[in-house]
Amino acid sequence: MRTVARIRLRAAAVARWPGFWAAFLLFLLLATTLVALRFGAVSIPTDQLADALFDVDHPMHAVLVQVRLPRVVAGALVGAALAIAGLLLQTVVRNPLADPGLLGINAGAGLAALAALVIWPDVAVLLPLFSFLGALGAVVIILLAAWGPRRRLGPLKLILSGVAVQSVLFAAIALVTFLYADRAPAFVSFTVGSLNGAGWSDVRWLAPLALVGAVFAFSARRSFDLLLLDDATAAGVGLGVQRTRLLACGCAALLASVAVSAAGLVGFVGLVVPNAVRLATGPHHRTLVPLSAIGGAALVALADLAARTVAAPLELPVGALLALIGGPYFLFILWRQLP
Repeated sequence: MRTVARIRLRAAAVARWPGFWAAFLLFLLLATTLVALRFGAVSIPTDQLADALFDVDHPMHAVLVQVRLPRVVAGALVGAALAIAGLLLQTVVRNPLADPGLLGINAGAGLAALAALVIWPDVAVLLPLFSFLGALGAVVIILLAAWGPRRRLGPLKLILSGVAVQSVLFAAIALVTFLYADRAPAFVSFTVGSLNGAGWSDVRWLAPLALVGAVFAFSARRSFDLLLLDDATAAGVGLGVQRTRLLACGCAALLASVAVSAAGLVGFVGLVVPNAVRLATGPHHRTLVPLSAIGGAALVALADLAARTVAAPLELPVGALLALIGGPYFLFILWRQLP
């Protein structure tokens, strides 16, 4: 019995070791990338992957470099951005159920992006800008609704305001989709979430914006750790609670908007990944931020691989597959958290 207890203690210690989970998630991301590069409409043998990647004369070089690789990179960036955005929102509201999709930030970005597709359908460069403005607008509405007559931003008021705003924005998205039914294929692909057509042009603006948000989140890790305390305690140790909340919401809006503009309304990544990482490694943002980014990248890359291959030659919406994972996980968190 003592031997079994020692084994369990050692296993628990390894499970709480961030380096173990970092190595595991990086391995999962790398393995998913290799499989995604190999399989598609035409499979590439494993021993030819290196030649196809680096030899410009290889018949599969263009497909690999111009289609599959940028799609995998874009999916990884989308997943990392959504996971960090979810982590920040969970910290702000001190609630594991917070997520850019559930709080209406994704819906705000999506509605603005759909408006850009309606007004300027041929100007793709406006999509990220409109998405950010829409996400920021959703954050402003949520903050104003939660501010209240007492001029205080409480965690519960924030999450309730976000749920209400999400309902209104999704109703607006449904109306836009109905009114412009002639553009249904493009709109449906956007609303269910898809990485089909993602290329290096998307990666070029996704990468720097996602990097800015990730660097900010990591640089403010100590402030976010303090934000997990109650407001009075956090303020007592010198933290500007309201300012930190506002900065975290702005960063989450930026990260969610770049993800939405590239992949559409992909949800639940910001719910599933930060909670799983928190359960595995603890509540400190020094490990939560980088591991959430890697975990989100691996999850979306894996979901996109499944979307391309499970029902080939048909392609499933990656957002729907992620919802199949996130929905049950959401119920599991409710079951754990609520009495």
